[in-house]
Amino acid sequence: MVEYPHLNAACSITGGYVYRGSALPELTGDYFYADYCDGSVHSIKYPNVNVGDWTQLVSPGGGISSFGQDAKGELYILQLGGRVYRIVPSQ
Repeated sequence: MVEYPHLNAACSITGGYVYRGSALPELTGDYFYADYCDGSVHSIKYPNVNVGDWTQLVSPGGGISSFGQDAKGELYILQLGGRVYRIVPSQ
């Protein structure tokens, strides 16, 4: 079980997908989710339930309203304002 504290500007969870892509093999099996208000991005590796905080690397800011997944299993973060971000390896 994982608990999500609603601290500071955190307000609600936006559910995502389990990563099944090939661009970031170390993330295979991680379930990604975000906080709508503060824009933080997290993952859980099941069944170990190790929580990862990816906010510094992949957060576009608040208003994360959904996630998407393409046919290759790569993940996208969608903001309510219409922006779409793909999670990719750092250069």
